[in-house]
Amino acid sequence: HAYVTGGSKGLGKAIAKLLASKGAHVTIIARDKDHLQIALEEIKDAAKGREDYKNLIFNAISADVTNYEDSVRALNEACDLHNGRAPDFIFCCAGACKPGLFIEQDISEFESGMQLNYHGTLYTVHVRVKRMTRQRIKGKIVLVSSVLGVMSFIGFSQYAPTKYALRGLAETLRNELLLYDISVHCYFAGTIDSPGLQQENKTKPKITSEIEGDDVALSPDQAAKALYKSLCKGHFHITSDLGGNICRVASKGAVSPTNNFIVDSLLSAFAWVCKNKINFYFVLYIL
Repeated sequence: HAYVTGGSKGLGKAIAKLLASKGAHVTIIARDKDHLQIALEEIKDAAKGREDYKNLIFNAISADVTNYEDSVRALNEACDLHNGRAPDFIFCCAGACKPGLFIEQDISEFESGMQLNYHGTLYTVHVRVKRMTRQRIKGKIVLVSSVLGVMSFIGFSQYAPTKYALRGLAETLRNELLLYDISVHCYFAGTIDSPGLQQENKTKPKITSEIEGDDVALSPDQAAKALYKSLCKGHFHITSDLGGNICRVASKGAVSPTNNFIVDSLLSAFAWVCKNKINFYFVLYIL
């Protein structure tokens, strides 16, 4: 049973469809009831070719992940369809970005960003892990951060700190939940061509767009496949492209395991060269 927040659009919907096609029971969570129902039908369609289709359970629950009581209610509703059993897999995909220059943004924008991106994930994980450990369920928890959770630049002061916070939470939980055979993974997703990106671009400063340059956005399906592939390999830090992988090894920290020692060592050396060149060109740009 996979429980997916932000499951009505973008990456959340894409990973829900992929998991359904692999034979998982799927519950998606989002606020908008209309979008939820549309997504639910797509998820069902993704699994229709399976012989066990009639035995699969698909559910859509309208809930606000920024509200702890709503998170508790959503979990209870999801578990009721599975005889009270907690989900095996948790994907925290709910999030949003509102770019802007720090001195031009209102403090409420920073607060709402932290409430959705960090607390929305925190509430989801906290209430579910308690039930998973109580029921001794060996599962997986996926926290969706961003490549901006390992590096940042002009325009993302409202967003990047929330994604750095998720990385810290993931690294802590990875250690603590080893005791319960629950694996934790952090997905540093690159740019995804989704409704969220379209909304993000409405407030993105010109200089931010210029720094991003010709950054190629992945489709939600491509991003979901990259996530699924790395999950199957047991990777803790997961990225969706080469650029994200370079950023990952350049900021791996002291306690995070390597995905592949040889590859990560080579990428680390390459990242050091890239970092110095980026700093050089950034200074030239500012001047």
